[in-house]
Amino acid sequence: MPPSELLTKLAFVAAQGVVLFLLSRGLFAWALEALASRRQVRGGGWLVRAVRLPGNLVHEISHAIGFLVCGYRVRRIIPCIFDRNGTGACQPGEKWLPIALPWLAAGVASLAPLLVGAMVLSGAAQFLHIPLGQATVAAEDPARSVLRALYGGLMALDYRSPATWLFLYLAFTIGAELAPSSTDIALGIPALLALGALTAAVVLGAYQLPAEAPLRETVVREVGRGLAWLSRIFGFAIITTATAVVITFLPASLIRAIRG
Repeated sequence: MPPSELLTKLAFVAAQGVVLFLLSRGLFAWALEALASRRQVRGGGWLVRAVRLPGNLVHEISHAIGFLVCGYRVRRIIPCIFDRNGTGACQPGEKWLPIALPWLAAGVASLAPLLVGAMVLSGAAQFLHIPLGQATVAAEDPARSVLRALYGGLMALDYRSPATWLFLYLAFTIGAELAPSSTDIALGIPALLALGALTAAVVLGAYQLPAEAPLRETVVREVGRGLAWLSRIFGFAIITTATAVVITFLPASLIRAIRG
């Protein structure tokens, strides 16, 4: 596999992350916030907090996983229903790893909901036997593949099954909480750039070795597998979140129209 192909796959995964972020932000801003009361209650009011609770828990637990992986303990996790601001919070504690870097830990924890949330959606679909497991985003024609998978998924769902509606609710609440907040983005950009640069450096460094070198073969193979896995997870989450957007768009529009 030439280096240009591997770097192209890295860029495609990054683009999938951006698309997933935009879908999640749109779902939260249009559909979830349509449930907020007119009084502009801080955090959206009890109804919004109750609806978003599963997704918010996944979001905050994702932050905790990011801190733990990067060498920090977690002091406490506060779900949105117990948070005065209504947003939820994850508070890191002391280092458990002596060489832990605070900026890297904060950045990885900030971006973790995109990956962990996508993994939870994939696991929920498998557990509930939802026929979306083969949904993918093709690098050759991403827009058409998303539309094809979205249409096929909507047609394949059994709307008489409680499992289907449970999954759609999870797709809605988790999908709306996948996107990092504005603060998370500010913290995550340095870490994202560092990890992307490190990955690119490792790949390019491996290609400086002879073609038959075992280390080169191992690096190229494992990085390729990792990117393929990330692409599948992000692709599934894109299609799942897009499904939630399609299903909730009209009801949210009606609610907004009625409230004026």
